[in-house]
Order: sequence, then structure tokens, then C-alpha cells
Amino acid sequence: MKKLLLALILLTQLHASPILKLDTGGHTSTIRKVIITQNREIITCSDDKTIRVWDSHTGREKRKILGEIGAGVEGMIFAMALSPDEKFLAVGGFLAEGHGINDDLVGSIRIYNYKTGKLIKVLKSHTNIINDLSFSADGRYLISGSSDSTAKIWKSSSFKLLDTITTHSKQVYAVKIIKRGKRVIAITAGYDNKISLYDIQKQKVLKTRTLEYKLDSLATNGKHIATSGFGKEIKIFDTSLKLIKTIASQTRPSGLSYSPNGKYLIAGTASTPRDINIYNSSYTLISSFKKHTNLTMAVGFLDNHTAISTGGANSEIYIWDRESKKVSQKIVGVGERIWSVGIEGDTIAWGNEWTGDPHSIGSNLQKNLNLQTMQIASFKNAKPYHGIQTTKGKYTLSHKAGGDYGDGDAVLEIEKNGNSYAIITRGSTDGYRHNCYGFYKKYIISGGSNGHLKIYTLKGKEVANLVGHTGDVWSIAVDGDRLISGSDDQTMRVWDLKKLSDSMKPMLSLFVSRDNEWVVWSESGYFNASVGGDKYVGYHINQGSDSEARYVSSDKYFDTLYRPDIISLIWKSGSEKKAIAFAGERRKVNTIDIATSLPPVVSLLSPSNISTAKDAIEIRYSIESKEPITQTIITLNGKKLNTRAIIKKQKNRSQTLRIELENAENIISIKAKNRFAMSDEVLIYANKKSQVANIYKPTLYLLSVGVSQYRDSTLNLGVADKDAQAMSEIFEAQKGRIYKDVKTKTITNADATKDNILDGLDWIDKEATSKDVIILFIAGHGVNDDNGNYYFLSYEANMDKLRRTAVKWSEIQDTITNLPSKVILLADTCHSGNIAGTRRDVTSAIKSIINSGTGTIIMTATTGRGYSYERSQWGHGAFTKAILEGIEYSKADYDEDKSISIKELDLYITNRVKKLTDGKQKPTTIIPQSVPDFAIGMGE
Repeated sequence: MKKLLLALILLTQLHASPILKLDTGGHTSTIRKVIITQNREIITCSDDKTIRVWDSHTGREKRKILGEIGAGVEGMIFAMALSPDEKFLAVGGFLAEGHGINDDLVGSIRIYNYKTGKLIKVLKSHTNIINDLSFSADGRYLISGSSDSTAKIWKSSSFKLLDTITTHSKQVYAVKIIKRGKRVIAITAGYDNKISLYDIQKQKVLKTRTLEYKLDSLATNGKHIATSGFGKEIKIFDTSLKLIKTIASQTRPSGLSYSPNGKYLIAGTASTPRDINIYNSSYTLISSFKKHTNLTMAVGFLDNHTAISTGGANSEIYIWDRESKKVSQKIVGVGERIWSVGIEGDTIAWGNEWTGDPHSIGSNLQKNLNLQTMQIASFKNAKPYHGIQTTKGKYTLSHKAGGDYGDGDAVLEIEKNGNSYAIITRGSTDGYRHNCYGFYKKYIISGGSNGHLKIYTLKGKEVANLVGHTGDVWSIAVDGDRLISGSDDQTMRVWDLKKLSDSMKPMLSLFVSRDNEWVVWSESGYFNASVGGDKYVGYHINQGSDSEARYVSSDKYFDTLYRPDIISLIWKSGSEKKAIAFAGERRKVNTIDIATSLPPVVSLLSPSNISTAKDAIEIRYSIESKEPITQTIITLNGKKLNTRAIIKKQKNRSQTLRIELENAENIISIKAKNRFAMSDEVLIYANKKSQVANIYKPTLYLLSVGVSQYRDSTLNLGVADKDAQAMSEIFEAQKGRIYKDVKTKTITNADATKDNILDGLDWIDKEATSKDVIILFIAGHGVNDDNGNYYFLSYEANMDKLRRTAVKWSEIQDTITNLPSKVILLADTCHSGNIAGTRRDVTSAIKSIINSGTGTIIMTATTGRGYSYERSQWGHGAFTKAILEGIEYSKADYDEDKSISIKELDLYITNRVKKLTDGKQKPTTIIPQSVPDFAIGMGE
């Protein structure tokens, strides 16, 4: 019976619900370790439960290496080591659930095949979390240090446990292996203030030294051993633990590392000032890097001259010159830590600026978001918002030092009438500190480290555990029964406190990027997002403790889970269950089992960077999918290729493509679709070397539609027709410059009937070839019907009969996503005019094109429910005016080379529209990664 029960539990865990996680393009929590590979890849691991591999040249993330995770701290990665032959990546941390049948996994070590990311073995012996890992220089041994107060030696060929070192009485935080003569020596250091040498072959302690503070960092160049910890100094020993030098430091050094030649030592920082220091072979300070603003404990060298430091306020990675301190690369996600929050009715506010005191940051607010209109605004505390009070009647809250580690806010004291009434002390298992706290009704709410957010009675008894954050909770605010919390995991969470219970989940979670892209999601994964926001959240899919995990971004399930109506109803009702029931009365609510409805996986079997003088290349790839592949989409520089024509041969799941290259830069994209979702994109960069310049000029086909005068005069606009006419004129002037020929079709006002617009779409569909460029410009009204379908209002549009009298967006989408040409969509369909009361949100329309997987470039006047503005004195809408200025008057030619590229035009439009409308209008441009920058126009 016990065996059957165990099997059922394991089966349940194997198919556990996918976990919604943030992915901002960078780490979202403390980076613990950094490794540099022989080909200069950068590997980082983090408290955000991911390992990421970066291209040091481009700063792009190449891939993730993932494993099983759980709630809260479960899955945080504290340690990793790469074998010298770069075959194995060893990973440790808080790697599994700390209860039930997984007790033996808490101190486990995962061994991955570094090249493939496959999890090949799990080592089990430690009984507490892993803090550090290291391979010997010859690759024969792996050493692990744990909070169970032991270090263990493993044989790398089989990963068999050879020995356990029990020298330490407290947590072992740093381990290394060196060779001294013929002897192989393990170095260990820990929270018992000891550094110790252990002979691996003789299995005995050689020497131990006790310092005056806890130790957590080690580095060695083979001749010297550097160690640091809770003291503001670095101790340098020889390999017999004879003290060579003590380096005084203004900061508390952390994360020590030697350069490849062993002549330079770099030290991160665990305190202020946030200086990253480099010392020479005499251990004299030669450089201090000062760009980080927070904890920076993972540091290293890319080469003998180039340093890497990781961490700071937003978990950034800097690559910089050792001497000049000049930054050559900064790698960072699009998010920022949330230091302060506020709430007032339907509007939440937050701040991303650190003030220096975590207990006085609640009022430092800079942006707000209305959860009904989904509009973001920037401000400087112009409006009062509810925060949280630390005084309530006879009761007062304050913090003081204490706990296991002496943190200054580990103890929360509750006073009644000025006398101590109760205390709440936090330790390593419940958040370490009280970062933020206050009263809610007859309860106390407190946020701490590692995502801990708890509610207590006035006597300090825990009554609710709010599970959602993965980083330190820095700010909380309450309005009625609504709680909002902000964290350094870069998210905000909204909680309904009407019913308190253990393991409460947030009713909504929010992320807003630095450039105001946003996504709001519910517990089941329904979401609302800006055009580019949904790619920042997705599903971490556990596949068992002995298998690597997968990550799938939410945009892959846009057709099913993009439900702004459900998100709005959750906010109103406080319940996802109620919201789904209400939403289902108007529109069917589809459910999807993410764990069994995975997208395909496209794997490249040939190089991703190719340099050749040939006119064509061959590319090999494979596709894995549990479901039949319904479509494979291949593009070259944004142009959709005929898959059947370029497939050279197929063998099992492997296929070989023959791609005819264009001149110079070529980007090939491969995606695959099954009935559930689209795969991640695989990109191949091919540089064609040629002695002869390609002087071919494409033909431009422009369909320009603008409606200012409607049959229903209440819909009339001012200048949409003039915008369309001007767009045709400006591109016709490009004939003989960028384009061999320019062919235009302009449809305005009474001529812009549904039939005529569809005829125009048929025209570009029939005329365009793979060597041409297509531009579709549309200006006028756009609206959504009751089912969320988007329509462009043609001249005869009737708001009560949209299907018969307006152009359904799917007609536009189907045309442009199936063209073999380079396609640019310029859309200005969000005018306010006299159409108040009608729902208008262009997001789903734009996303439908993005999710088609083709290389369409989209430039919109605004997105979401924002308005596009027009003024009679401008003669045009702000969007069109900016395009005309950028091309006709060469104002977008930033590099002054007489050619205006699509990225230059994007930059000019963004800045110019913002200036024209005083920041009220936000244009958005989507340029797929598969499309290299190219010239769209040429100045005089």
C-alpha cells in the first residue's frame, strides 16, 4: 500500500501544474555565481531559479538550463560549477520541496550535460541546501559545500561519493580543490569562522585556521588562497594556510575570483559602498568599479584584461575593462525592482527608485496603472495613495536587531500603550527580516526576504502565508480588503484579504517594464497585456526531479489565455472563479492543460553563425512535438519562404534546407506549430562575403487607406484622408532612390468601402513577389465587437452591423502574413473622434499578426486603449506627421548617411510623437529579431 501511495504521489508531482514565472530577458533576483567558458560564453545562476547562458559578444541570452522548482524558495540556485572539459555542469541550492517524500532532495546536486542542457544525474547525500560547488583543475573530483555543515568529495567519472568532510560545526559556504605537489587538497570555509585544508587521498585534515568572522567566499590561483566573509577585509594565505597578507576594504568583499593568469584578484561586495575592487599580484588595489548599486557577489574575468560583475539593483551584468573601467557590454532585463507601492480605488502606484532606507520608501512613487482602463501614467507623488500604517489605536509597530544573524530588522516589536506586548522574530526559514510592515484591521502584515509575506495576530501568531513573490518584499499597501505588495523580483501582487488562510495565492500579478510594456495575469494563467508584454511571463513546466524543466512564454497561448475581460472581472469581484463564470455568459472560456499541450521544440543541428562566400547554404534542424506539426514557418530577412521549395532532404525528425542568401547580412528564422502553440524561434545568422555589391532595387507596393468622411457623419475625423494621400506622395518620391519602382493605390473617404479595401488587399496579394517590399497604411476608426474581434471602419460602417459593413481585421492579417515579400504595416486606427462609449483596443489585432510567426514589421500610432491625436494646425495626425518629417525632411537620418533605416525611423517617430502630444500618445513598433535593419527611404 505504501509503495502504491508513493507511486501515486510521484505521478502527481510529475504532472504538477505548470508554474507561472516572470522572464524579463534577464535575471530578476540575486545572481549567485558566474562562470566563463572557453569560447567566452557567460553562465549565470540566480535566486530566480534559472541558469542562463549568454553570448558575451552580443549580450544576447543563448539558452536557459532549468530544473524542478516549487513555491517560495524551492528551486533557488545558489551554486554551480563547470567541469574543465565543459561536459558537465553541477548545480546546487534549495533544489526541491523541503517536506514529504522529497526530504532527500533538499541537498541534492544536479548534473547537467552542459552542451544539451539535459539533466543526466542527481546526487543525493547532503541533508541541507548546497552553498558552493567546485571541480578540481584536472576534472577528477567535484566538491560540494552545504548548510548541513559538511563538504563532500565526488568522483567525477561516475559521480560516486568518495568522502565526507566533517571539520566544520556550521554551514559550509565555500569550497575549492587545489593540487600541492602530488597531494590533492580540499579547501573549505564556513560560518563557524574556519578555513580548513583536507587531504583528499589520505582523508585527513591538514590544517585549520579560525578567523574573527563568518566566511563565505574562496578563490585560489594555485599558489595563494583568498578568503572573505563578514569582515571588511580579504585574507591571503599560501597553500599551507600561512597568512601572506590582509587586504583592508571599505566594503564587505564577496564572491572572490582570480584572473586566468592568476595575477589579478577581483572582489564583489555585500555592503556599501558598492565598489567592485581589483587587486594586482602584490594585492594592491588597482581599480574600483562603481556602477552597481546593490549586492554584487558573482564576479570574474572574461580574460586577463576584462572583468565581469553581476548583481546590483536590477541584477545586471557588466563586462568592463580592468584598467579603464570602460563598459563594453551591459546585460540586463527590462524590469526593475519594486521598492514602493500604493493603492487608491482602481489605481495602483509604484516606485523603482531606492531611497537608502527600506523602512521609509512607501511614499516614493513614480508611476500608476488603472486596472480598469489599463493606462499607465508617470508622476511624482501628485496624488495621495493608501500605504500601510504602523500605528493603530493603542498599538505601535517597530523593528529592532536580533534573530540568528543579528539583522537590524529581524525582530518586529508590537507595543501596546507604549509597553512591549509581543515580538515576531524571523530567521532563515521565514524571511530573515521585517522589510515592511503595518496594520490591517486587527492583524499585522509583514514582508521579508525570499518572498515571505505573512499575516499575524496582534499577539504575533501567524494566520496567513501569502505565496507568490520569489524575492524580498520591500513595500505593501492596503485599501479596504485589497493588499498590494512590491518585491525585488520585479513584480507586484494584488491580494484579496476577505478570507485569510495558509498558502494564499494572489488574485492578480503584475509586471511593468522600464518602457511601460506590461502584463497582468491570474492564478490559472489568463492574462491581459500590452502588445509586447505577454512574452515577459510564462510557464515553468516541471518534468520531475530527475529531468530538466521547460519554459514556455504566455504569448504562445495567446488565442486561449489572452482574456482582458476575465482580468477585469477578477479585479472587480476578487475571485478568478467568479470572473470565469461571469465571462462565460458572454464568451466561451477555453481551458488548456499547459503540461500536456506543449509547443514543438526546434533544435538547430548546424552552426547558428555562418560566414561564407557561397550564394547558398544548407541548414539542418529537427523538430520534436508530441502533437503533429501543422505548420513550419521559415523566413529570410523577414520574408516568408516556400518551405516545400527549400527542403532538400528529410530524415526522421531531421530536415535540411537550402537557402539562397541575399547580399551581406542574412537572418534565417525557423518556427514550428502544432494545434496548441508555436515553438520558440531559432535564428541563424549568415554573413555572405561578396566582391560584388548587390545593387538590386526592389519594387515598392503601397496600399494607403484613410477615412475621414463616413456615411455616418458622427464618426467623421479631420485628417485621416490627408494622411493616406500624403503617405502615397512621400513614397512615390522614393522611386529611383531606394526603390526601382513605386506602385501605389490610395483609397479615401467614400471610395474606402469594404469591397474596395478588400480589392486593394487582393491587389497587393497578386502583385507582390519575394523581391518586393509591401507597405500597408491604414488610418481611421477601429473598434471591437462584443466578442473582442477588431474591425477597421470602412466608409459605410454601421456600428450595429460590423460584420457586414466593416473590414474584419482577420482579412488584413491573412493577407499580409501570407505575402512572400518584406511587409510593413503602418496603422493609425485609434482615433477618438466622436465614437465615445465604444470599446476600442487594438492589442489583439496587432498580436494576431505577431503570433502568425512571420516577419511583418508593425508600426502603430498607439496601442491598447490609447488615443492617437490629430490637429488641424499639423495638417496630419501626429503619427503620420512624424513619418513624413522623418523621411521627406531626413529628420530620421541620425547617422547622416542619406539613408533612413527602419530603426532610425522608429526612433524618430517615438520621440517626435511624444513631443507633439506631450507624452499622451505612445506609438509602438514591432521589428522581429529575424529582420535586420534596412533602408525604408532616402533623403534629398
